[in-house]
Amino acid sequence: MGLNRHLARLPVWFLILVLSSGLIMSYASQSLLSKVSADPFEISNVVVKDTYLIYVKLKTNQGQGQGQGGPPSGCQPGLGQLEKEDLQSDYALCNPRLENMKNKVTNDELDDNLVSQLSKNIDKKETILKDKLEKLRERMEKAISEEEEQQPIPPDEQKKVDDDDKKTLEDHKSLTGDNCRSGNVLDVASNEEDLKVLAECQEATGDVMHTKKMDDGDYKFLLKLDDKYEYLINDKNNEKTDGLLVVEVVPDDQNIDTVGLPESGDKVHIWGAWVTDKPKGWHEIHPTWQITKE
Repeated sequence: MGLNRHLARLPVWFLILVLSSGLIMSYASQSLLSKVSADPFEISNVVVKDTYLIYVKLKTNQGQGQGQGGPPSGCQPGLGQLEKEDLQSDYALCNPRLENMKNKVTNDELDDNLVSQLSKNIDKKETILKDKLEKLRERMEKAISEEEEQQPIPPDEQKKVDDDDKKTLEDHKSLTGDNCRSGNVLDVASNEEDLKVLAECQEATGDVMHTKKMDDGDYKFLLKLDDKYEYLINDKNNEKTDGLLVVEVVPDDQNIDTVGLPESGDKVHIWGAWVTDKPKGWHEIHPTWQITKE
């Protein structure tokens, strides 16, 4: 099923949880409507990515820990529990904090006009979020499929990438140890001539946003890096891959013991060669020879 269909079935309270918890809590405790920002419907790209991750994690975990033919038993904090294969169920999300927020919004102490305004704001934000999620998915698919024109980046842009990479090479040292490979780390890469090595061994952690098996056999995914590893991306990643790190696993490494191919929503710890894809200008971990799901 398409992403739009699934998103349309998401319970409204799921979206309240993601986008409106802080808004509702502050509204309920102070002079609520007076505290709205100039653009209360602005949704940052970080929030969109985080929401997308919550969505794919829910989809990945669906059917786990549920009751039989009814609402999940033992409502616990966290992302929640799914009852069915789809997100149609009224019990799709089981979250005590969410129930508390719902009670606050429907509390008799709140003014009817305030509740009405909150509901309208939530509905509008839900619509905006759905649109942004779909556009994010489209951008990630375009980037991971390399649907951009196959021409290399212009010379002036290439020079800036090269200058930035030179500074990176001065400031950053390759890691060493048991998680690293010896010899020419690019031997197994089908496009070795396109790759410039920044570090022969580099680790990173983050959340998998999008995956694809490429025509050349590589398993490719986009990684939303944890804060401490954000230096691994450059301006071209921000421009072309939504600030996500490109990670590729070559066919020879897809069946080795140290590699567990991830799915969208997985939290991973990876090791591989940190490189610049010269025609595209962005940074990658390629090849990747160790992936541990966390």
